[in-house]
Amino acid sequence: FARAELWLPAPETAHAIHCVIEKARQAKEENREMVILFNFSGHGLLDLAGYDQYFSGTLQDLEMPEEDLQRALAELPKPGGQ
Repeated sequence: FARAELWLPAPETAHAIHCVIEKARQAKEENREMVILFNFSGHGLLDLAGYDQYFSGTLQDLEMPEEDLQRALAELPKPGGQ
């Protein structure tokens, strides 16, 4: 996508783009016209360092301590506003 459109999508946006491509292929196979609308919601410029680390094999997995996880979960709003 970045080569064709000169925009580097954020990872979440890349999933939407993939879905659009699949729908377009499906329409072509079925020989039918289809209008496909999607929201390009972000860019990947801030993700470049992460991409570089991932593809070079230097990205480190971090583990969240259980106490931090439990504290974060406790701060979430309760369903139904309770």
